[in-house]
Amino acid sequence: MKELIENALDAGATRLRVELREGGRALCAVSDDGTGMTPEDARLALERHATSKLATLEDLARIASFGFRGEALPAIAAVSALRLRTRTAAEETGFELCVEAGVRRSERAVGAPVGTRVEVCDLFSNVPARRKFLKSAATEWGHAADWIARTALAQPAVHFDVLRDDRPAWSWPAASDPLDRVAAVLGEREAEALVAVDASEGRVRTHGWVSRPDRHRSNLSGVYLFVNGRPVRDRVLQHALVECYRDVLPRGRFPSAVLFVDLPLEAVDVNVHPAKWEVRFADARAAHRWIAEAVRGGLAGRRWLAAAPRAEAAPGAIAAPPRAARAGPVGSDWLFAGSNRPAEPAPDAAPEKDARVRFGELRLLGQLLATYLLVEGKQDLLLVDQHAAHERVLYEQLRAAWLAHGVERQALLAPLAVQLEPRALAVLAERAEHAARLGFEIDPFGDDTLAVRTVPALLAGRDPAGLVRGLADAWLQAPEGRAQRGEAERSSDGWEGQLGVGSDVRSLDAADRGFATLACHAARRKGDPLDPREQRALLDALDAIPWAPTCPHGRPVVVPFTGAEIERRFGRR
Repeated sequence: MKELIENALDAGATRLRVELREGGRALCAVSDDGTGMTPEDARLALERHATSKLATLEDLARIASFGFRGEALPAIAAVSALRLRTRTAAEETGFELCVEAGVRRSERAVGAPVGTRVEVCDLFSNVPARRKFLKSAATEWGHAADWIARTALAQPAVHFDVLRDDRPAWSWPAASDPLDRVAAVLGEREAEALVAVDASEGRVRTHGWVSRPDRHRSNLSGVYLFVNGRPVRDRVLQHALVECYRDVLPRGRFPSAVLFVDLPLEAVDVNVHPAKWEVRFADARAAHRWIAEAVRGGLAGRRWLAAAPRAEAAPGAIAAPPRAARAGPVGSDWLFAGSNRPAEPAPDAAPEKDARVRFGELRLLGQLLATYLLVEGKQDLLLVDQHAAHERVLYEQLRAAWLAHGVERQALLAPLAVQLEPRALAVLAERAEHAARLGFEIDPFGDDTLAVRTVPALLAGRDPAGLVRGLADAWLQAPEGRAQRGEAERSSDGWEGQLGVGSDVRSLDAADRGFATLACHAARRKGDPLDPREQRALLDALDAIPWAPTCPHGRPVVVPFTGAEIERRFGRR
């Protein structure tokens, strides 16, 4: 099915009809309105290694078509009953060719519309040992449906009709707006939770949509990646995407995304996997950077908290989120391998007014339940969790100081003896250098005690013993075994080396756990009354840090209530 659809797209089809019976085992048929083939080309198409998509040897380095090996049709015909019917616009009649188990049975002139229809029946009927390894009809349909959906996302200008067991499954009309195709394939609810991203670097453009930080899932099944319009499963691009959400989502949760990378053909090799699922970039580190900068730029605008401007709304008004906010180029939010270079705007992009929500400019209504700050926008009410917000502010301040020169220390009037269990003592001793850069000067003081001489200046006034114990607990809970196994797997594949990922990232990850724990222990708590000056200072501090919608442990910082939702609650709508 995949190969047949790719052939149809290479033929310039604008309308596809895909039919599957029993998950494709009984029938897999694809009809298109492409250019069609002459009888001579149809016969040649069933010869091994015969292709019209490569003219010279040099074309292998610049592959623009989906197919190029000339193996698919002959291989399929060798293990099934295949019927090919085709006609070009220059021919008055069509041509039909039938093949069974690799042997041509018949060919004749037939009436047919312009385009091609290929039917594959009784797959592997002549190879029973292989046929028994096919999965159930439902499982095979699931695999086919996933690939059809990915192809439809990449080809919004093509109309897709999909039939399962002779019943219509989907009909996706051609769409001028790619987001309409995303909504049709993935659903309106999924499309509404997406934020547009778009960044360019030289001849490379990265664009598409990623999920808002308040929408996440338990696996990566919602990630759709495309390179030059080709669906791929690439771990370099996937790692870059997940890394951008590392400080945003709770552990074990993942984003959704529909991302496209358009780049020169010679910069990527698509001939590295039998099914063409994987690609190899000439510069893997640059590919990682393209995704990371585009996603960071889209998330940095906070645009899921503010709607696109309405005709009647005043500038700066906060309104209900649009179906998918279209973010322009903005500054970078998160760091990777010590680089905080902002995403580069598209060269021809018009300057766009910063639509970023600035809490310090909004009206502060007060504190609710000694836990939430109430902030009024033009047409919305924002609830700010004071603990999550303060935790995020402290986390970013600690992180920025650590990356710059190490966290500034505050000496205690007298060393404080802190008694710890053996495991906690061991992990602090092992990571003494990290602890020092975090602002803790600690020395052994007996068999089960540490002497704490300094604490981070940002956290002065907090309980030093609690901070040290929390830091030890955070490092003890780190999944070291899993991290080491993952590191070994990445090193064996070699792509981590291509990215230049080394000790900086690993030490930053270890420090991040410390930042998150220290910030959580030191932040103002639920139930702490804040005077108006503290409330305003906290909102101003949110504007001064790179924006992230959650605390380091994944709890939301801000929850918006739209004016429309409030009016519905009071029966005004």
